[in-house]
Amino acid sequence: MNIEDVLRNPPKTLEEMRKVQLELARLVSLKGDFEAEYVLGVDQAFVGDTVVSACVVLDRGMSVVDRALYVERTEVPYIPTYLMFREGSSAVNAVRKALEKADLRKKDICVIVDGSGIAHPRRCGLATFVGLALKVQSVGVTKSRLYGYYREPENTMETTPLVDEVSGDVIGYAVKTCSRCRPIFVSPGHMISPGEALKAVLKTLRGYKLPEPIRMAHILASEGKKWVKSGKLALSDFFEKD
Repeated sequence: MNIEDVLRNPPKTLEEMRKVQLELARLVSLKGDFEAEYVLGVDQAFVGDTVVSACVVLDRGMSVVDRALYVERTEVPYIPTYLMFREGSSAVNAVRKALEKADLRKKDICVIVDGSGIAHPRRCGLATFVGLALKVQSVGVTKSRLYGYYREPENTMETTPLVDEVSGDVIGYAVKTCSRCRPIFVSPGHMISPGEALKAVLKTLRGYKLPEPIRMAHILASEGKKWVKSGKLALSDFFEKD
């Protein structure tokens, strides 16, 4: 399957979308360790049908190296479990721009996406799509369970396996990252194992519910949303670091 064709011409019907997801899921690699020199966080915001995708580049110490925004209009409506067709193109373009600006090699990075990896009914969430499209290591993090069953972690920093409802495979982990918050859900996107995806998230936590790359990307996406509303940021504009 040519993912560039999917980016240029997203499928129009749910049956076509489902078929694409199942085909992409067969391309996923769940092998790989978290050894990245840089970690990229990706998050999205919306202004109507305009997608504001944010990508922040951090080093292993979680200091911001660079950041980029990509603004794109989408014709795909919001449909649960099919968000990759609504948000995927913009997210991929934001990461591409960040990689170009920071002059990074793909083998040196891990992309942590605010979205599911293989913890998805068809094993292909937004994080998986980004990883496959860019041929990079990717991890998905969500604030609510999309798919799989798990035991609720009770203690801060406790982790419990997220298990596929059909196969019984471990497809990710629930992590209680703070004492008064509900768990987040971590799953591999591409080119990383479930255990190493969990390691990537644990190593990038800095005292907040979400890992630092996603938290910083969320802040940038929120800024970008305000700029779009005010007319200061238009379609296909990129944020350039001062």
